[in-house]
Amino acid sequence: MILLTQLFVLSILFLPALLRAAPAPMPEEIWKSLEKLPPAEREKKLVEGAKKEGELLWYTNSGIENATRYIQAFKKNYPYINAQVWRAKTRQVTQRAIQEAVAGKHMVDIIKPSTDLLPPMLDKNLLGKYETPGRAVFPANVKSPYYTSINYAFRVFGFNPRKLNRKDAPKSWDELLQPKWKGEILFDESSLEEVMSLLAAWGKEKTVNYLTKLSQQNLLIRVGRDTTTQMMMAGEAPIAVTTYAYNNESLKAANAPVDWVAEDLIPTLIYPLTLARNAPHPYSAALFYDFMISEEGQRLIAKEGRVVAHPKVEPIYPRMKELQSLLGTPRIQLNTVEQSYKLIKDGVQILDEIVLKRKSSSH
Repeated sequence: MILLTQLFVLSILFLPALLRAAPAPMPEEIWKSLEKLPPAEREKKLVEGAKKEGELLWYTNSGIENATRYIQAFKKNYPYINAQVWRAKTRQVTQRAIQEAVAGKHMVDIIKPSTDLLPPMLDKNLLGKYETPGRAVFPANVKSPYYTSINYAFRVFGFNPRKLNRKDAPKSWDELLQPKWKGEILFDESSLEEVMSLLAAWGKEKTVNYLTKLSQQNLLIRVGRDTTTQMMMAGEAPIAVTTYAYNNESLKAANAPVDWVAEDLIPTLIYPLTLARNAPHPYSAALFYDFMISEEGQRLIAKEGRVVAHPKVEPIYPRMKELQSLLGTPRIQLNTVEQSYKLIKDGVQILDEIVLKRKSSSH
């Protein structure tokens, strides 16, 4: 009887510990557990988990109209997930993700930054590893265990056809140095990727010499590629360098006063999709990631005129297909994440001190 009483008392004392739930698995543990499952079983497990979560938050630098279209298409497939998007400029997206993580506020599930701002998030261990079957068809240089690029961005010379004939438009970086273009070139102040492309192709000495000369052309420096393109179309200047090829082509298709040339060395970015390492909704996050790299998701992006990374999805504009055919040739300078790691410090300093003529924040 005494023994039974003692056992009863012990059970009461230790019952809370016995009933206490085991700690929830980390998102990376969940994603790792999916890797060897057959496709149907994998999808079933993701859906079951996502239904319990019912939420998703995506931070992106995509235009809000496009981002909303992706979210709506995703919700059509998975109506039980309340997917939300927060859109901002790339640096704001990265800054918010880092600040929240440092503060221990794990809000975001999916992040889409730009290539040059991925290294700070990798350095701070903010991104999770995720292997998914849909990545298999993507080229090796646009993916890693931490990201998959959903599209390419070709930076080209835009011009206003009401101000300039195509045959007279500059077609090389050296041509921009001709005296006739002094005070006639719009330049986006956030053109870090272009500077890093020149560094990768030419080396530091040639890049510094070239950009020193270009900065003496009285560049009309503005904030944002959309701004420089709009001002070019409004007639402020005939040329806007470092514009988006897909955007120019889309505007041209809508009869806007814009055209473009693919210069001799074309800076080309990849736009990586990443999972937050501490994503609060790991199953929903994985489903959205899989959706965006699927043929369905990639076709949504291609409809905007972009060249996507999925090899089975064709560009809608012939000229974009021409650019796609140049991938892998010396004319395309692809800004990879690995390249950004190596060149970002010099790139920031050169852009700030030589082109923008201000003291570099890296000092």
